[in-house]
Amino acid sequence: MTTDQDTISGEIKYDFPSNMVTLVKNESVIAFSSHKLIYFEIYDEGYKSYREFYTILHKNASNYLTPILFELQFEGVLSLLSRESIVMETSSLGYGYGVPIVSQPVVRYDFFFLTKAGKLTHFSGSKRDLLRILAKKKNELQTFIKGNRLKTDDLRDLVRIIAFYNSI
Repeated sequence: MTTDQDTISGEIKYDFPSNMVTLVKNESVIAFSSHKLIYFEIYDEGYKSYREFYTILHKNASNYLTPILFELQFEGVLSLLSRESIVMETSSLGYGYGVPIVSQPVVRYDFFFLTKAGKLTHFSGSKRDLLRILAKKKNELQTFIKGNRLKTDDLRDLVRIIAFYNSI
């Protein structure tokens, strides 16, 4: 859905670093910046489900509000949003001198919390940061995280934590 309230469908490709979406329809390619989009969704064959993306105003490095693409991971009183990036991760295949080193692309997520009032907060992924941001229910969250052995930097675990937070 565009800012002109047009709903367009076709093959979609998105690029988080540039906040651009390209749409292929009837052999023509249309590009949209985040300034021209409100929402889009894709069916992800890998996940066998739909993924939803929204454009939300966010302060950039210059402290200027600009529309940025975010993926909705969980919706509730407190919603979990993310932005993905592909980074090269390097690891060795063993220990010692002369052991081969392998680099491979890995998907990384930057997480954000969105309140019903529209406040967007970046979350670093650390447990300390999570408990600082969600301080009102800190004790319950600590018990839930520890009891279920959840990691605050893992997407699936974080969805469980936010779902629990919204339920208490």
